[in-house]
Amino acid sequence: MQNELLYIEEHLSCQNYMATAETGFKYAEFFEDTEFGENNASKNYLLFFLKGDFSVSCNQFHNRLFHEGDMILIPRSSHFKGRTKGNANLLSMFFDNPGWNCDKLALHSLSDFCKEDEYNFEPVKIRYPLTPFVELLTYCIKSKMNCLHLHELMQREFFFLIRGFYEKEEIAALFHPIIGKEMDFKDFIMRNYTQVSNIEQLISLSKLGRSRFFAKFNETFGMTAKQWMLKQRNQLILEKLTEPGIYIKDIIEELGFDSQVYFSRYCKQHFGCTPSELIKRCQAENKSIQDISSPVVQNE
Repeated sequence: MQNELLYIEEHLSCQNYMATAETGFKYAEFFEDTEFGENNASKNYLLFFLKGDFSVSCNQFHNRLFHEGDMILIPRSSHFKGRTKGNANLLSMFFDNPGWNCDKLALHSLSDFCKEDEYNFEPVKIRYPLTPFVELLTYCIKSKMNCLHLHELMQREFFFLIRGFYEKEEIAALFHPIIGKEMDFKDFIMRNYTQVSNIEQLISLSKLGRSRFFAKFNETFGMTAKQWMLKQRNQLILEKLTEPGIYIKDIIEELGFDSQVYFSRYCKQHFGCTPSELIKRCQAENKSIQDISSPVVQNE
């Protein structure tokens, strides 16, 4: 037996009622195929797929199929888009970094479990005791109990539960994109690298000396700042080239290449082919992934 929220006007008039929120939870119900996403995610998003099937692309990972009971992290500054397949329910937790030092330290301690070449955008299953946690939280949100303090408490409870009842390897796999030995520094880079044109501007924003900046960068990301920035640029190019109807001139304009000649030289140097060949390759790979991810429907 379920109860309705009492004295709702008191909740709505409270100064802590979340009309809009910078961190917390959101619940969404979809009744038909619907698209969602962000070109430059402003927060870290933990997505809980509660009902139905979802196709999600995030950075270099395209059209991954997720199902009811899966959860996956979308890291800050990601380019991601999703599509529901018919009726579907989704709960999202959006946050900057864990707000409590014990949670930060817990994730920091998992950095040795994370190796860059092992991350593959794979989900972790929602299981007890997260199952009733998600059910209660969803019920509160649907009932318009949307207090800032509730969202803060539930976020902290989530981290308690996942630290207590999930193996370290699972937690590391889920939070891999934001885990690092310098989590605040990593969050700073993820928050700002899409807003600058070069590494020098990042250094200036960081308020660190050059040598200290580069040392922290190497320790956090396991590569030089130049290598990492180049990797992000190349991933963005590959992601853009999977979009249907994309033209070479669109990439040149959006990513700030000086000319088509320079972009052609760049592609040959970093991808071993011309821009036209790269588009064909990306489109073919994207179609192949879509075909694999699409569920087979058999006639009865």
